[in-house]
Amino acid sequence: MTIFQDLIKVYDDNQACIGKFEQDRFGNDYTLLPASHVSVSIQIQVTIDNKGNFSSAEFLSKRGENTVIPATIQSANRSSKPTPHPLQDKIKYVAGDYANYVVDDKKKNKYHPPYIELLKQWVTSSYATPRLKTIYHYQQQGRLIQDLVNASVIKLDDQGQINKKTGNLYVRFTVSDDNPVSVWQDKQMYASWTDYYNHYLSKTQPVNIDYLTGKSVPTTKLSKKNINPATSGAKLISANDKSNFTYRGMFLGDDFYSVGYLESQKMAHALKWLIQRQGLKSDSRVYLFWSDGASNDLISQLAREAVSGQQREQVKALKAESAGDTGQDIAASYNQRLLGLNENIEYGQLVHIIFLDAATTGRMATVYYNVMATEQFRKNIETWVKNCGFLVNTQKGQQIHTPTVNQLIRSAYLVGSGGKRFEAMKKRSLSRMMIAIINAAKLPNDLLKALYHRLLKPQGYSELGFWRQDLLNFVAAENYQHRGGRTNMALNLENHDRSYLFGRLLALADDAENFALYQRRLANDAVSGRLTTAQRFMTNFSEQPATTWQRIYLSVMRSYMNKLKPGSRHYYQERIMTILDQLGDEEMTDEPLAPGFLTGFAAQHIDNHQPRENDENN
Repeated sequence: MTIFQDLIKVYDDNQACIGKFEQDRFGNDYTLLPASHVSVSIQIQVTIDNKGNFSSAEFLSKRGENTVIPATIQSANRSSKPTPHPLQDKIKYVAGDYANYVVDDKKKNKYHPPYIELLKQWVTSSYATPRLKTIYHYQQQGRLIQDLVNASVIKLDDQGQINKKTGNLYVRFTVSDDNPVSVWQDKQMYASWTDYYNHYLSKTQPVNIDYLTGKSVPTTKLSKKNINPATSGAKLISANDKSNFTYRGMFLGDDFYSVGYLESQKMAHALKWLIQRQGLKSDSRVYLFWSDGASNDLISQLAREAVSGQQREQVKALKAESAGDTGQDIAASYNQRLLGLNENIEYGQLVHIIFLDAATTGRMATVYYNVMATEQFRKNIETWVKNCGFLVNTQKGQQIHTPTVNQLIRSAYLVGSGGKRFEAMKKRSLSRMMIAIINAAKLPNDLLKALYHRLLKPQGYSELGFWRQDLLNFVAAENYQHRGGRTNMALNLENHDRSYLFGRLLALADDAENFALYQRRLANDAVSGRLTTAQRFMTNFSEQPATTWQRIYLSVMRSYMNKLKPGSRHYYQERIMTILDQLGDEEMTDEPLAPGFLTGFAAQHIDNHQPRENDENN
């Protein structure tokens, strides 16, 4: 199936969610829209009594603004031309006395007449409901602005006029009757308009072949906009080749695409619902993961946490359970959580993955689309979680640190507070990272290269703690690149790779100097913290390891090693000599090191600080 057919299936499979309002994680209301409806932000609510008379009006709180309203093909895509929605709309459409309260609007007499005529056609049809007739009875009075002024909901200026901003406020109507459900949440009202409008289209809209279903149905060239709030004008299907240039000689006019109106509504509404419900967003781009089966929520949650980490509630709970600094505990808990979510995904279903962006203000682009079996999806995610990690020391012992995708991107590219350039870089990198992970492919080399070169300059960081965090993120990603598994997440004494051994040497020199400086600070508060010799010469070390090592080693031996206690001195010297023996004269050259030397550095550093019994150094 195509992406369009997949979205239609989502709509058909979730009919029970139509009109059922939920809240996203930011507290915003959303629902799967009925056909021939749109959702808009409403500012004013007007209540009509059961006899069709004005009862009350009020300004709405922000949380209550999002409202489902009926719409036509034209009104859902309107721009500057006056095109009314059939029931709830802006003041300038729904107020019969609007023209009496404005002077500078040249179109003031063109808004309400088509609105009241459209409403009349609906009310006089066999599909009308009692509540609809009640609202129409009130609207025939043509006094909405007067009632709103009397209710102190809007104000007139000194000339007794309303301004343009007031005329563009949306109004919704409800009826005070025995039905506890509001008009805009009333499924009977949804069905009334949908059935009426489908009947109307069958009489007025051209019937053509729907290219998605192969059926002869009323079709439309107007596709719904405002699918993704970040790119409100972008449509999923659009074309502007009126000169027949693109398909010259193959089609007549715009016959190169034909979509049924109902099918286009289902596609757009399903996609908007998925974005609101479980979309991941970065700038104008949205990332969607969904499944046809019961594991849909697990899959979307797994994708969200792989990108952004654990939810705030989970982090708060973990902090409540632990004392002190829980940063590493949270990272370790995150790794286990990803594995747990992944293992609970059911086999035998399909996982749909789609990345969307706005190519222009009016066109939505499919950046990536893929469908895979849940078995393959689980296997690929497991490859990521079981390889992208590094063992760190925590209050609960050694546990696996797994960075989120966003953390890796920030480590590689974020400078200062970011900005537009970073957001654009993040959007592109996030797409490439997610594609790599869900297909068990290697991560983008340019991202890791950028992070590697940043790490070679610790002096470029405002705090050394940020550098250490980026280092952990890098070595975890490097382990994924080489599918090192748990074996290479910690110090591997069997790894005799030249770069790895040089990295271990540098870590020992770094820790020996740090330990000596720490002892000095304990004895004298005036001694300040600073970068070690190893950290200051890291770039040189990566380019000319043998020459730079001699310089670092002599500095540490002369200035710091003899200041350590005998046990500590023995610890460092013994390990340094062992590694030098493993390197030998043939490997002690100035051939530049591979990025893997940072893995050796991090592994040795963490091992140095692992608690040991009867170890004076710890």
